[in-house]
Amino acid sequence: MTALEEVVNSRACVEEKRKRRAHNPKIAEAVRRFHNAKGNRKRYNPEEGLSSPHNEAVTSHLVQALAESPDLHNVARDAILSACKTYYETIRRNFRYSQPDLAAQAEAMKTAARSHQRRKRLLEARQGVLSADELDFWRGVTIDMMSEEEDGAVEGVAGWIVRPPSFRSKELTDLCATLQARLEANPKYTSTHHRRLHIGPDSDRNPPNAYNPDAAKKHFKEHLIPQRAMNHHNFENDCTSYKTEELLSSPDDTDLPPLDDALAESPENHRVDNEILRVTVA
Repeated sequence: MTALEEVVNSRACVEEKRKRRAHNPKIAEAVRRFHNAKGNRKRYNPEEGLSSPHNEAVTSHLVQALAESPDLHNVARDAILSACKTYYETIRRNFRYSQPDLAAQAEAMKTAARSHQRRKRLLEARQGVLSADELDFWRGVTIDMMSEEEDGAVEGVAGWIVRPPSFRSKELTDLCATLQARLEANPKYTSTHHRRLHIGPDSDRNPPNAYNPDAAKKHFKEHLIPQRAMNHHNFENDCTSYKTEELLSSPDDTDLPPLDDALAESPENHRVDNEILRVTVA
């Protein structure tokens, strides 16, 4: 595991340094479509700051046009303005990540963020099929205890190669296997998730730096229990945010949101209600 990926995976339970803007998928999609429409000639220049005369003019143009759209007539201008700024940041970030000196780091960050999201979804799914007599043992489990699900193929069949965390106890591993079997017995689950092809070698991900001390005794191999334990109440209430962009930050990028937002805002991940946004391009 690279030092960069280690930082991405170990920054859970760190207080977030800034409040992120509220994200409205419908507004974000409208901004993206209007900005990239063939008839729109006023587009952000990622080589300039958001406050440059050119980009300020683009923002004003977008806000004015979108505020007059019938689909957004009840939306406050401040919300549209916020979405425009966020989209500029996405363009700016993608431009920076495309530069040769950052391409490798950006790819590593995307891979780490994707792994984090998969483990998060896996944890949530398994929690949904716990039986009453399993709740006590499961209490305190975090995404760090979930296996990596890496893209792969076996005999021409595409799916996921599963790599369990090397520090997870046998008891928790057995329970995870039981819960996974329950999930895969549900056709609805299997129809919406990639097939787990086989169990590969253990993940090279390091153990978390902190964990609920009582749960750690059950969830970790004895010699790999984290040295720094947290109070159970504080642990559950601490955030699990990432500040991965700090590694790539520059004076012009102090307001860029984390990579998780970059992935969520990428075109292939846009999810809007099944309606076509009617925005007239001036």
